[in-house]
Amino acid sequence: MAYRQNHDQEGVTARGHEQVLPGLGSGIYTYYEAAKLLGVDKTQVRRWADGYTYSLRGEQKHKEPVLQRQRTPEGLLTFYDLIELFIVRELIRAGVRMEVIRASAALLSRELDTPYPFACEKIYTDGVQILHDAGDQYENVATKQQVFQFIEDFFKNMEFDRNYLPMRWFPLGPERLIVMDPKRSFGTPIDFRSGMRTDVLYSTYKAEEDIDAVADWYEVTREAVEAAVEFEEQWKKAA
Repeated sequence: MAYRQNHDQEGVTARGHEQVLPGLGSGIYTYYEAAKLLGVDKTQVRRWADGYTYSLRGEQKHKEPVLQRQRTPEGLLTFYDLIELFIVRELIRAGVRMEVIRASAALLSRELDTPYPFACEKIYTDGVQILHDAGDQYENVATKQQVFQFIEDFFKNMEFDRNYLPMRWFPLGPERLIVMDPKRSFGTPIDFRSGMRTDVLYSTYKAEEDIDAVADWYEVTREAVEAAVEFEEQWKKAA
């Protein structure tokens, strides 16, 4: 079961979820930063976030964004947006067609009353039933057990508020203490205890090639440096 914390989340109302803008407490990610964390091209992130226009047989066509929140003027992403895009990436890897993902996001957004349907914890409870009840158009999403199994496993490393939205995420699992928390360092991956950014620890380790020296330099534990190296080298590579 995913973590649950009974805290109010900024931007959330009793009847549903309002859009949260990038900033202190909600996370700030450029498309380039999101692309690095997702392991995809920046153009792909932009298309998922903003939609795109293309030409087919001389006619202009438009594809709507997958993200259901309104586009932000700055072209930045929040922590919720980033989680949404992780789910989109995994749905694609599981073989779900982009048209189905886009249509399912729109349907779930309406039914779950949230601009963050894939980041909402209800996606693998209420969401499965909603897609099933919607008919054949979405049935291939609802019956892909491996997709929803991934989502459930993915959410096991997150803490959620009482409104079913994520508060923080431990991408290597809570025992490794690497966290992405929109209320700390704008959502950048950090060591949970010290708050030191994993990319800083890793870049110093690459220069020194001595874990103990890095730990002494930044006054963090050896385990913090080891986890930062694991995250930067293995987790991001796997993305």
